[in-house]
Amino acid sequence: MMRKNKGPSLKRNRRGGTLVGVAAIITAALGLGACGTGTDSSGAEGGDVVLELWDTDTRPERTENLKKLISMFEEKNPSIKVNYLGLPTDSYMQKISTAIATKATPDIITPKASDISALVAQKALAPLDEKFEGGGWDAKVSPAMTKSSKAASPDGKLYLTPATSLADVIYYRSDFFKNAGLSAPTSWDDFYAVADKLTDKSTGKFGYTLRGGNGFFSQFVQMVYPQAGVDTFFREDGTSTLNDPAVVAAAEDYVDLYGKDTAESDLTADFKTMVAQFGSGGAAMLSHSIGSYPTHVAALGADKVAAVAPFPSKSGKSVLSGRMTTGFAMFETSKHKEAAWKFLEYTMSVEGNSFWAQKSGYLPGNLEVAKESWVTENPAMQTSIKALENKDAVVLEQPFYLPEFNSITTTEMLPEWQRVLQKQLSVKDFLTQSAEKLTKAQQKYMKK
Repeated sequence: MMRKNKGPSLKRNRRGGTLVGVAAIITAALGLGACGTGTDSSGAEGGDVVLELWDTDTRPERTENLKKLISMFEEKNPSIKVNYLGLPTDSYMQKISTAIATKATPDIITPKASDISALVAQKALAPLDEKFEGGGWDAKVSPAMTKSSKAASPDGKLYLTPATSLADVIYYRSDFFKNAGLSAPTSWDDFYAVADKLTDKSTGKFGYTLRGGNGFFSQFVQMVYPQAGVDTFFREDGTSTLNDPAVVAAAEDYVDLYGKDTAESDLTADFKTMVAQFGSGGAAMLSHSIGSYPTHVAALGADKVAAVAPFPSKSGKSVLSGRMTTGFAMFETSKHKEAAWKFLEYTMSVEGNSFWAQKSGYLPGNLEVAKESWVTENPAMQTSIKALENKDAVVLEQPFYLPEFNSITTTEMLPEWQRVLQKQLSVKDFLTQSAEKLTKAQQKYMKK
């Protein structure tokens, strides 16, 4: 039986010994010392509980904010200490897998939604459903985000706290539009037209910056599926919609931007490259999530940055993408589950959630925090919230529950995507071969 999507919308949403020595060396290299759960992590003074938290998205500003969140929690809970460890962003899963194999996992982790399936398959994470409902959090936290969090797991349970959420928008340089006498685009035809009008290759200015490098798939989905009006990754029989004729046609339009209304260097552009090009004036529009809004404002000022949600398809169907929940998870082997749960609760509380969501630039999960001025006065957030309020909108939930999904859409598809941009592979062939891989993964999942 096909697993149904549990998207973040409240509306309809489908979806289809040597080992000891090696462990000691790796543990030392990670700087773990006695922080694994195989040892007693009680504090030396006063018997304080010491929790170990591993962060999988280590960036200077984020690290600073997460450490501040920890200190805020510790002030409220003086008998609990939290040790922070930032893992390398490009290899954190390898470190986590090693820790699981050697029983040296921490208490708390900040996994991405795409990591949940692999961690649950290894029985590494503790389900949070009972504690979540017992604490009344189902009434305090966005039901949409809770559904999204559960949708990322292969068994439909809650492993990731619905603390914050992303949403896709199209950023545009409002100063460029004003100077050119252009209004914000309101349709896909508008988008392509203004991308062309704002391109001046002689001055190195382009209407759009396209993500051809690492992380391309999220922006590809954002710009193609809503345009196609396709709201599910899989049909009822488990076949992928990636090669649906409407998706292929939309992808062909999107690919045609490359080299015409985008820089040739976009072939290898990742997020940092795109942001730099947008901020320097090299591109008038950029596709990304609401999380990058603070970055754009810091670089340009709020008066020069605006955002619109991906537009309805020509048929009028409104498909929303990128509604990915982010949060914290607890390892099953934690010796201090009650203390760890207190921290997880704090990240969903008004105080903790307000601080963390605001600093992250994400939508807050706490319903009371969502009413605060920093949310209501953030244009990117309000754009995404209003898009979800459309009663006819449908959320496209990416199938993170598939163990193969991440590797297919990153490692395997990236080089082929770059061949497409260089006209070495047709869009149809690219999407057909990728659809076959996703279909195989989904149908394998359905059989289980």
